[in-house]
Amino acid sequence: MSAESQLSHRVDRIPVAAREGGANGTVVSAREESTRAGLEMLDRGGNAIDAAVAAALVAGVIEPMETTLAGCGFMLLHHPVHGAWSVDFGPLAPLDADSTMFELDPDAESSNVLGLAPVVDMANVFGPLASGVPRTLLALTIAQERWGELDRELVFAPAIRLAREGFAADAWFVMNAMQDLERLAADPGCREVFLDEDGLPRGRRSAAPYGLSVGEADRVTQLRLAQTLETVAAEGPRALIDGAIADDLASTSKELGMRLSAADLRRAEPRIERPRSLDFRGHTVWAPNAPGGGTTVLEILSIWSKLISENEAGDLSRAERLRLLSRAIRHAFADRYHWLGDPEVVPVPTDALLSEEYAAVLAEICSREEWAVDDDVPPWTRFASHAIHDPWRFDPEGRSQRWNPAGANEPTSGTTHVSAAGTDGWVVSITHTAANHFGSAVLCRRTGLLFDAAMAWFNAVPGAANSIAGGARPVANMAPALVTGPSRAAALGASGGRRIISAVAQLVLELAENDRSAADALAVPRIDASGSRVVVHELDFEAAVQVAELDSLVVPHTSMPHQLDFARASIATVDANGAVASAIDARAYGW
Repeated sequence: MSAESQLSHRVDRIPVAAREGGANGTVVSAREESTRAGLEMLDRGGNAIDAAVAAALVAGVIEPMETTLAGCGFMLLHHPVHGAWSVDFGPLAPLDADSTMFELDPDAESSNVLGLAPVVDMANVFGPLASGVPRTLLALTIAQERWGELDRELVFAPAIRLAREGFAADAWFVMNAMQDLERLAADPGCREVFLDEDGLPRGRRSAAPYGLSVGEADRVTQLRLAQTLETVAAEGPRALIDGAIADDLASTSKELGMRLSAADLRRAEPRIERPRSLDFRGHTVWAPNAPGGGTTVLEILSIWSKLISENEAGDLSRAERLRLLSRAIRHAFADRYHWLGDPEVVPVPTDALLSEEYAAVLAEICSREEWAVDDDVPPWTRFASHAIHDPWRFDPEGRSQRWNPAGANEPTSGTTHVSAAGTDGWVVSITHTAANHFGSAVLCRRTGLLFDAAMAWFNAVPGAANSIAGGARPVANMAPALVTGPSRAAALGASGGRRIISAVAQLVLELAENDRSAADALAVPRIDASGSRVVVHELDFEAAVQVAELDSLVVPHTSMPHQLDFARASIATVDANGAVASAIDARAYGW
């Protein structure tokens, strides 16, 4: 293998479809082990929920760089008979959290992709105060118990096996561990699990390029985590709510000076409810109700629907499409950075943001006004204290609110996604995360669970819609989605921080507006307009240069397989005849 092929890859795609008389579903995830765990459940007679949960459990074991079973996320599922459901286990602040718990650092620099919070020592990202309430393992257990068909022990088995036997430490693991080496070394639990006897990342001598065979590579074993998973498999959700594992987590929190309490763990159960929906191009788009990426995805689509009629969409030149789409994305993100927060804590104009009347106003602005680029101030800071729109006049309850924070912080990244579909009609979309690579870099040695960095999603500056409050839900980037229509249903989502949102919105456009297959939808070049500059794919370069207002960053066609420029997306579909198909983003690595 050449040095070039080890470092980058040329975009290609290999879609997957069910074999006639063979597989009864399909699973897409970031890692082979996760996908194989899901397929094993299908082979054993399980449904797509069993498969997706098994894959998500494995991801929580083998992707500490991206996620953790003590983290948070969202799950959407749909069946022609049972309808659509949302399992909300999104980020949640401890009850003891407050808006002044972090010391602000106004001189901190901000990363273009992942962001750095303006907090002294990044205490809202790393360390004991960064952690939210652990929810992922509990939510996956409850969801499988409610909708799955297999015994819980069987669904947990692959994750338990990989925790006990270990996962191969590849170059992606080593690179991330090196970047966070000081913080991993500072925590006894992380040091014991992720570092070797010399205090360096396991696998540093044997790691092969990301995703490739590592042969006799070092393995990262997590024996205590395996025992925790065995306990949950045997005892069920109660072990995590008020059982031995909950006691261990609360004890560790007290020992380390964290804000997590036994009361937080008792309120960690997911919200199971009907998801929010939007009618779009003869399809229904489903998203979580919680404050997160789904609200912004629906706002982008709502603006686009008013901006471009179904008949006009196919006649747009690529340059015109990029111009108008970038404006819709930017306006939706301006609203996101200013107005979104937990509606149970502060007034949030969610219904107004997604109303047809408000979408018509923004569409009219997008159709006639160029976007004023401001490279000096990142948009999350600029719009946190400056609202360019007033959605409150479209609020059905006639409410109003003004926010005037001194600034904002851009949250970090670290996420995985699973899409699954079954020939029986189920589609499942799960996104879960540690909120940062290796979460807060604090590991509970009693349970083997790695704490997340959910507090990084809050605006650390008081006085904003998304400021910290005890027991509140921050505005997360995760945006799993479902698209259902007359001929098929699709589960989709991505990892990649705030760029998840632009990616998911554009994939919905390709599926619902252009009727593309999963593979073809993922192959269409995407843009991202969530930051100061519009990120454009090399294949769109000629179109982008025709749009004067697109101060763009062009990403080459050949790129790193773990790049975040357009997020890392996947889609799984099932049609009206029960035929399933799936694909992973060819610009990223997945199975």
